[in-house]
Amino acid sequence: MPERIRLTTIGGRFNTGVNVNTEVPSFPALYIAKNKDTALQEHLGQVPSDILSPREMALTNPASETIVSISGKFDKVFDLTNEKTLEPFLNLIKKFNLSKELKAKAYQLNEPNPETIKTVKKLLDSLLTFEWRIKPSRYDVPANSQIFGHLVYSSGIEGILYPSKLTKEPCLVIYPKNFVGTDSYIQMDDEPPHIKVPIRIDRSNWRVTELSSDEIIG
Repeated sequence: MPERIRLTTIGGRFNTGVNVNTEVPSFPALYIAKNKDTALQEHLGQVPSDILSPREMALTNPASETIVSISGKFDKVFDLTNEKTLEPFLNLIKKFNLSKELKAKAYQLNEPNPETIKTVKKLLDSLLTFEWRIKPSRYDVPANSQIFGHLVYSSGIEGILYPSKLTKEPCLVIYPKNFVGTDSYIQMDDEPPHIKVPIRIDRSNWRVTELSSDEIIG
């Protein structure tokens, strides 16, 4: 399973980065996909193409990429591939009411018809939308999926299993900090891209996921 890491800037689909509103603290996450094309499309944010590969669409150099196989063990994972897992959460939020002030602010931001989510389908669509990057990058506001990820992360759950919006293949976001107090781990099945990159991450060294590549390699 190819791995990709989101540590800085706006973060990833299910974690906030350092450049997003500080009311939702930034926290590290590791993103894994079932296969190479899914990993590239999720990482690069590309729409699937029958003509060009994800790498070709992004004009990236294969020499700048490292694709490795990952295995591991986890105690608790939230499964978004099963829509029923969202029903208890939906029951908590579907009765929320929007204030007049919030509606007025939404209108100023060209969102004239804000509404609360009342169905599992709409909730799942909002978590898996192609356009999750818009709010954190333009408005300094976490995306719905990032807020949801923060709730899962804060509860101590170690990851979220979800279908790729681009290929429908399974993806997994992992919160290594939640490995503390568990036997959970992930490890590379292949050679690491650099001798200083740890092959295994578990409760003893999860803090390495908070470092940039420059800090790890030195």
